Amino acid sequence: MISIDDLNDWVGFLKGHPQVKTPNIDALAARSTVFERAYCTAPTCTGSRAGALTGLSVQSTGVWDLNHTFRALNPGKPMVDDMLRSAGFTTQIIGKVDHVFKLGDQPLPDTIPYANKSCANVPTLGVGAFDWGPTEGPDSDHPDYRFAQAGIDFLAQASTTQPFYLAVGLVRTHVGWYVPKRFFDMYPKDSLVLPSPPIDDLDDLGPAGKAMALKFNFHDCITRQNLWADAVQAYLASISWVDEQVGRLIAALEASPHAKTTNVVLWSDHGFHLGEKFHWHKQALWERSTRVPFLFKPATQSAGTTVSACVSLRDMVPTLLDYAGVAPAYTMDGRSLRGLVEQPKREWNVPVLTTHQQHDHAVRTESWRYIRYANGERELYDVRQDPEEYRNLAGEAANAAVMAELDQLMPPRPN
Repeated sequence: MISIDDLNDWVGFLKGHPQVKTPNIDALAARSTVFERAYCTAPTCTGSRAGALTGLSVQSTGVWDLNHTFRALNPGKPMVDDMLRSAGFTTQIIGKVDHVFKLGDQPLPDTIPYANKSCANVPTLGVGAFDWGPTEGPDSDHPDYRFAQAGIDFLAQASTTQPFYLAVGLVRTHVGWYVPKRFFDMYPKDSLVLPSPPIDDLDDLGPAGKAMALKFNFHDCITRQNLWADAVQAYLASISWVDEQVGRLIAALEASPHAKTTNVVLWSDHGFHLGEKFHWHKQALWERSTRVPFLFKPATQSAGTTVSACVSLRDMVPTLLDYAGVAPAYTMDGRSLRGLVEQPKREWNVPVLTTHQQHDHAVRTESWRYIRYANGERELYDVRQDPEEYRNLAGEAANAAVMAELDQLMPPRPN
């Protein structure tokens, strides 16, 4: 398992950004089942990871903010590693897989904040930091390099007779985007393609939607400093840095005795906005925050396939357990995707629910994205005709029946 932090659909195989360079992830995708429309259960690290690693919805985990973890709220209830360990697997978790991890030392530019001085005015990489910059020194100084190396070392020593579960969690593309300079050099700023939301993009949203879009006031801060291209460059650089670490891991697996017997899954916990809807963060319910890279490669698969049906990260654990021949320890909200892996074109009409802040929800179907906020405010997008979600159709009477149907897929509104 390879998990990547804050990576949206800006990877080559999803065509989320026309200039991104992800040769290693793309090569893996070319031999895997790619879920083209995969979505998180929550647009926050803890909420998403709790669901992804248990097969449960936010409503079942109780984790919807950054202040709690699954194990803290559900003492004694197993996650996927616990279930596999109980079934006789050797398990090893490295880096940021769940939201409990140790980052360790990392190289930083000489001055912090380095580039985004107005918006990231704290000298750490903790909550609130939103900065980037190139680093000097060896790659091995970076946590992600060390996490990948620890995974490589595990593969070199793992038994060929006992099954194992190895999970490696990479911290980039989470801010701060501090990665080696050569990755910044891959993306000259003067030729970068930047998001280009229409100037009136928020005019058809209500107060809750606008507040979500403009949270932290990062867009004004970025544009006031003329840093839009700089930020996109840094995010792309971080993606390519992570891609290199993925390449190292996969190369080690392919060179090992486990190459023909090991399944591989790669996913990100949620997406990230780079100015779309004038938003610069996750913690939103639009496509860019909720769509994630998600691919699964059974050990025997050698040719790439794509699945266009909408799926949820909560489907990941049921799928892994299905392939491992391990019974789930409890009833899960997610469903095994094995049928789609083996028959990518089969009918699969299962809407995906994403929850933010407990009572804000989005439902994604093949045709619609429907958002309902705690205050009753709503947004509706015809994603086939309007993939960038520019036009909110919720105010049109002709869509009342569609919204009533989609409402039935959401938890009840709070009293």
